[in-house]
Formats: sequence, structure tokens, C-alpha cells
Amino acid sequence: MTSIPTPPDTCSIAFKEWAGVCDALGEGRQSLILRKGGVSEGAGGFRPEHPAFWLYPTFVHEGEQGLRAATPPRLVETPGEVAIETLLVVEWVGRIERVEQLAALTDWHDWTEATILGRFHYRTPGLWAMAVRAHRRPDPWRVAITPAHLGCKTWVPLETPPPTSGLVPVLADDESVRRVGMIRSAIEGQAV
Repeated sequence: MTSIPTPPDTCSIAFKEWAGVCDALGEGRQSLILRKGGVSEGAGGFRPEHPAFWLYPTFVHEGEQGLRAATPPRLVETPGEVAIETLLVVEWVGRIERVEQLAALTDWHDWTEATILGRFHYRTPGLWAMAVRAHRRPDPWRVAITPAHLGCKTWVPLETPPPTSGLVPVLADDESVRRVGMIRSAIEGQAV
């Protein structure tokens, strides 16, 4: 049986993402994050900058139009604070080098084809794919927005990290393992 990564005891880093994508990840409709950056190469190969992180919902209205699901975000934007409720654990990281690979990933994300193609072709072709497992808090943790959170950045520090105790996996273990296998197969071109 494949080992399932578990949430850390503490986590003080968050990942900024459109609120609609945060909802999709937190509800199990999405199991994938696609990015140009946020992944580095070390002695052990390619890995994410952070193996576990909280989702930090952003409310960029133009960005919300880049999703297939036309539903408003579940959490309402509150001035001066952000609601943190979903922790992601990275289960696998791979590189997408050919645009043809993107079609096989459609079931694992809520972005429109135009959004994905735009990201793929931005500057130089290619994307990093992170297969993730979501864990949710029973109630959102309200975090004050600090100057360190502002601006166009992916990773933001949380001065007071939300507790990870009591988190509940969004997907059952077998479904999570199945999805990671399907994502790997789509990117690596191997049968599961």
C-alpha cells in the first residue's frame, strides 16, 4: 500500500490562491495545483518549497472568471482578515513539458482550458504539477492580514499559525491514492 503523507503538527506558511480554487480543493473537486514556480531542485530532485501549507484565499474578481465552476466562493471576503481552513499536503510533484498532457488532467482541477493554456505558455512552455491532499478544519481560522501578506506573491508567512489538530481529510485514503496515481499517469504517460 502507498504511504499517505500526514499533516504536520504545526504549519506557519500559506499559499495564496483564488478563493474559488481554494473551495474546489477544500471540497475535493480539485486535487492538483499547477504553477510556473514554487518548486526547486535539490539533492533529492525536484520538490515543492513547502511540503505542507495552508490555503490563503484571494478574491481577485478577474481571476475567478478563469474557473469552470461559476459559483461564488463559499467564504466571504472580510476586510483586514482572511479565513484559513484548508491545509494541503503535497503527495507528488511532476513537470508538464507538452501541452498535450494538459487534457488528461481536466478531471483533477477547476480551471478553464484558456487559464491552463495561458499558464502553460507564459514566458516559456511548461508547468509544475503538485498532486495534493486536502485536510479541513471544522471552522475557519480568522487571520489578520499583515504587510507580509500583501502583494503578488505565492507564499506568505502566518505569524499565528492555525492549529492543525482536528483536521479532517477531504478524501478517503483510497480515493486520494487513486487520484495521485491518475495524475502521475497523465503526466508521466504510464498506465496505472
